Amino acid sequence: MRGVVSFMNAEDRLVAVLTEHGEYTVIGIMEEAALSVGDTITGPLEALDHQILENETRGTRLSVYVEDFELSEQDARAKLG
Repeated sequence: MRGVVSFMNAEDRLVAVLTEHGEYTVIGIMEEAALSVGDTITGPLEALDHQILENETRGTRLSVYVEDFELSEQDARAKLG
Protein backbone atom coordinates (compact mmCIF):
# COMPACT_ATOMS: atom_id res chain seq x y z
CA MET A 1 0.00 0.00 0.00
CA ARG A 2 1.12 3.54 -0.74
CA GLY A 3 0.56 6.70 1.28
CA VAL A 4 1.81 10.23 1.76
CA VAL A 5 3.03 11.71 5.04
CA SER A 6 0.41 14.35 5.82
CA PHE A 7 1.27 15.64 9.29
CA MET A 8 3.65 14.84 12.12
CA ASN A 9 4.23 15.23 15.84
CA ALA A 10 8.03 15.24 15.82
CA GLU A 11 8.26 15.48 19.62
CA ASP A 12 6.38 12.20 20.10
CA ARG A 13 7.70 10.71 16.82
CA LEU A 14 4.19 10.09 15.50
CA VAL A 15 3.24 10.44 11.86
CA ALA A 16 -0.09 10.41 10.01
CA VAL A 17 -0.02 8.91 6.52
CA LEU A 18 -2.87 9.48 4.06
CA THR A 19 -3.29 6.15 2.26
CA GLU A 20 -4.35 5.52 -1.31
CA HIS A 21 -7.77 4.57 0.13
CA GLY A 22 -8.30 8.11 1.45
CA GLU A 23 -7.91 7.09 5.11
CA TYR A 24 -5.16 7.78 7.61
CA THR A 25 -2.68 5.44 9.24
CA VAL A 26 -0.85 6.60 12.38
CA ILE A 27 2.67 5.25 12.82
CA GLY A 28 5.29 5.64 15.50
CA ILE A 29 8.85 6.00 14.25
CA MET A 30 11.09 3.54 16.10
CA GLU A 31 14.47 4.82 14.90
CA GLU A 32 16.12 8.00 13.73
CA ALA A 33 14.90 8.49 10.19
CA ALA A 34 14.65 11.38 7.79
CA LEU A 35 10.96 11.85 7.16
CA SER A 36 9.04 14.92 6.02
CA VAL A 37 5.51 15.93 5.17
CA GLY A 38 4.95 15.01 1.53
CA ASP A 39 7.18 11.90 1.53
CA THR A 40 5.67 8.85 -0.19
CA ILE A 41 5.64 5.73 2.00
CA THR A 42 4.93 2.15 0.89
CA GLY A 43 4.41 -1.08 2.79
CA PRO A 44 1.88 -2.71 5.12
CA LEU A 45 0.08 0.47 6.22
CA GLU A 46 -2.99 -1.49 7.30
CA ALA A 47 -1.28 -4.00 9.58
CA LEU A 48 -0.85 -3.26 13.29
CA ASP A 49 2.38 -3.83 15.20
CA HIS A 50 6.00 -3.53 14.06
CA GLN A 51 6.49 -3.05 10.30
CA ILE A 52 9.25 -2.08 7.89
CA LEU A 53 8.15 0.60 5.42
CA GLU A 54 9.89 2.10 2.41
CA ASN A 55 10.26 5.85 2.03
CA GLU A 56 10.16 6.08 -1.77
CA THR A 57 10.93 9.80 -1.72
CA ARG A 58 14.25 9.34 0.08
CA GLY A 59 15.08 5.77 -0.91
CA THR A 60 15.26 4.59 2.72
CA ARG A 61 13.61 2.01 4.97
CA LEU A 62 11.79 2.82 8.21
CA SER A 63 11.22 0.69 11.27
CA VAL A 64 7.81 1.73 12.59
CA TYR A 65 5.00 0.67 14.87
CA VAL A 66 1.58 0.96 13.21
CA GLU A 67 -0.64 2.40 15.95
CA ASP A 68 -3.96 2.57 14.09
CA PHE A 69 -5.37 2.67 10.56
CA GLU A 70 -8.53 3.45 8.57
CA LEU A 71 -8.89 6.74 10.49
CA SER A 72 -10.55 9.99 9.48
CA GLU A 73 -8.34 13.08 9.41
CA GLN A 74 -9.96 14.30 12.63
CA ASP A 75 -9.24 11.01 14.42
CA ALA A 76 -5.66 10.92 13.14
CA ARG A 77 -5.02 14.49 14.35
CA ALA A 78 -6.46 13.59 17.76
CA LYS A 79 -4.08 10.60 18.03
CA LEU A 80 -1.10 12.82 17.24
CA GLY A 81 -2.11 15.28 19.95
